[in-house]
Amino acid sequence: MSSESIDQTFIDKMSAKVLEERIIEFLKEQNMCVLATCGDGFPRATPIEYHSKGITIYFVGEPGTKLKNIKNNPNVSIGIFLPYTGWNSAKGAQITGRAKIISRQDPDSLEGGLEAYQWEKTAKQLDMKEFPKTVELVRVNPEKIEYIDMSLKKMGYSPRQTLTLL
Repeated sequence: MSSESIDQTFIDKMSAKVLEERIIEFLKEQNMCVLATCGDGFPRATPIEYHSKGITIYFVGEPGTKLKNIKNNPNVSIGIFLPYTGWNSAKGAQITGRAKIISRQDPDSLEGGLEAYQWEKTAKQLDMKEFPKTVELVRVNPEKIEYIDMSLKKMGYSPRQTLTLL
């Protein structure tokens, strides 16, 4: 089959279930993202380490602009992408969702979030016995994930897919 006939047979959408599975695998394979927050009318983009559980994103942060912005406006955007080495290498996700700082007064959520974030591994590397009181754990619940993967063209799908979770 020639590439011209493949281009003409694109299926616009993958099933939501298959798309979500692909996104989960992509998120697991990465651990750095750019977190965009907004405060006082000014956007801020912060490169940050993350870990995922399913499509939920977890990260930690020390007091500063990003946490202040999240407290005032929980709407966030996250960009995750592979290095670009040419048109066919384009692969990434843009996540739109709501961030929540997990309260230390909610030990079940904190414990589950720290497990998803893989805090034990980080603590071991930093020689820490417990989660620092100056650090906050944040969970991002996605509302929409825009996924691009140029390799989807070879399977007859559009390389741009959207998973809406509302």
